[in-house]
Amino acid sequence: MKYKLELPETWVKKVARLHQFAEGATQVSIELKDGRVFKKVLISNARYIVAARGRRDLPLEIAEIRNIFQFSEDKNPARRDGWEFWDTADNQAPKVVK
Repeated sequence: MKYKLELPETWVKKVARLHQFAEGATQVSIELKDGRVFKKVLISNARYIVAARGRRDLPLEIAEIRNIFQFSEDKNPARRDGWEFWDTADNQAPKVVK
């Protein structure tokens, strides 16, 4: 499967250290260099940005990312299902528990 938003190794290493709320699924917030922050972003296997709650895509380029981090809500999201995945077939999506 080809994903349109693949993180470079420097970000993969950082995301791999963050808390997963389900196997292969890490919810994060992404801060851009211009100060915008996108919350409730789903990263699969620490490498691929595959969804963002309430968005059909993210208006950003990987090079614009200043930081990837987690608020407490990202570590234990109240809502774990209902993601609209980009660039993935249902059987390729991260396993998200309800």
